[in-house]
Amino acid sequence: MQTITNKFKKGYDKNDTYYEYHLDKRNIPTIFIHGVGLDSSAWSNQKKYFKKNILFYDLLNHGRTKKNLKKINYQNLSLQLNNLINYLGFTKVNLIGFSIGSLIALQFCNNFKKKINKLVLISSIYKRSKKEKDLVFSRYQLALKGSSISNIAIKRWFSEKYLKENPKIYKKFYKILEKNKKENFLPVYKLFTKSNNEKINFNKFTFPTLIITGEKDINSTPRMSMKLHKEIKNSQIKIIKSMKHMAYYEKSKLVNLEIKNFLK
Repeated sequence: MQTITNKFKKGYDKNDTYYEYHLDKRNIPTIFIHGVGLDSSAWSNQKKYFKKNILFYDLLNHGRTKKNLKKINYQNLSLQLNNLINYLGFTKVNLIGFSIGSLIALQFCNNFKKKINKLVLISSIYKRSKKEKDLVFSRYQLALKGSSISNIAIKRWFSEKYLKENPKIYKKFYKILEKNKKENFLPVYKLFTKSNNEKINFNKFTFPTLIITGEKDINSTPRMSMKLHKEIKNSQIKIIKSMKHMAYYEKSKLVNLEIKNFLK
């Protein structure tokens, strides 16, 4: 089921995953994977900048994707992406994952290495310390008890100055987060707290990889990105000065240029 709006094809694959894309069939498509609690609209700055050869989709239990699971794992999320790629007939793709999206991208690369042309990991989590594990789990427990963590999340993601100067951005992301149904959001957020449990064979990662995070990101720290950089031989790293978790959005011009140059 597909319709065309504003040059983007939009529809659902046979597994009820919502997607939208605009392709130049001569080139390899770039797929963007959003973060936990968000949806494909969180990539609005990238849609405007890249315009062609791009695909966005909503994860299981998120946005307009119709399939929701009571229990979920990274294999489910990796297979969702593989099913979408097969449905659209892609043989090679570039992957860009943000936060949990980067963890899904890592799992996908571990399972389907031959389908990867280039990989971009934005604000990725890797080998959390005990303190970092405890902090993310405490936020999960708040959500489990029914408390809204949207305001806490947004203030943790963006710089204070940016939010003051861009109240519409705060409202946009608050609205996205508050739309989540508890029964759909919690299984994925619980999975996110256990990211250290996933075993990845980094020897398979022979394709070029770009690792990006914010200098002041307490969720996906520069230390984590440096460890990933050491694990992935054919990788380069970019730390965005003074930025938090949503560096790719707040400093989209800079990050988009980095990605564009990397994908050339």
